[in-house]
Amino acid sequence: MRVQKLLVVGLMIAVGFVGGVAQASTLTIHDIQSNTSDGDASIYNGQIHDVTGGIVTHIWQGWKPRAYLQDPAYPQWGGIIVKDFEGGAFANNVNVGDWVSLNDILIEEYRGTTHLQYDTGSAPDVSFTVVSTGNPVPAPRVLSASDLVVPVNHSASEPYESMIVSLHYVRVGQKGLGKAGDNYELMQGGVIAWGTDYQNVDAGAPYDPNIVTGNVLVTVTGVVEQYTKSPTWDYYQVCTRSAGDIVAAAEGIPTVSEWGIIVLALLLAVTAKVAFRRTAALAA
Repeated sequence: MRVQKLLVVGLMIAVGFVGGVAQASTLTIHDIQSNTSDGDASIYNGQIHDVTGGIVTHIWQGWKPRAYLQDPAYPQWGGIIVKDFEGGAFANNVNVGDWVSLNDILIEEYRGTTHLQYDTGSAPDVSFTVVSTGNPVPAPRVLSASDLVVPVNHSASEPYESMIVSLHYVRVGQKGLGKAGDNYELMQGGVIAWGTDYQNVDAGAPYDPNIVTGNVLVTVTGVVEQYTKSPTWDYYQVCTRSAGDIVAAAEGIPTVSEWGIIVLALLLAVTAKVAFRRTAALAA
């Protein structure tokens, strides 16, 4: 009987169980995000794990404080949000540029986005470690509007969830879009992505002052967030973090409407020149 008990205990340890509770395995952000059940939701949804973590790229003190982590080793599937359910116990004790790892944290899907839930109610032993400080924030991944296209294309957009990205040379289109009515179009030709400034600490209003329909923006940078609430909403948005994330066309660079005027003037000039030559030829 003693031998049988020892064999049972040994088997439980071998498969990672003690007292009937699975021991947390260690995952990277890439492991969590890239392994999905449907191209979107992580296969680790609802599980508790240790996470090697990444560099804090943005902290937002909203209705639920959150911090964005990114592992610079991965150009895709490299970002994730840590949502703080403990009144700032996490978000108030890390800084942009810190490399943070987490222990015994719950992985959860909420409204389309994969979160790490810093919540002792669901993971009593959750903790974090600031591994190092002063790390450079990863450079934005330059995307096109088609990578974050609206209507949604999960296979194109999901790899960039919670990562820092930039769109170059876009025109502001329609405003007042999305669940909260604070989204705006970022247009490249006929392709449309969406932006939002609700996490922009400098906006002072629903929109940054440069977000004016028709304005040309040299760059728009931010963290990618997915928002899904069936059957009405499913989209990705570039969440700007500060005024520095929006660079408008410099003075002297024509806006889209000004380009239209320039092109029309050139067409009129060419038409007039052709007409003059025809008239001269007939007169001869």
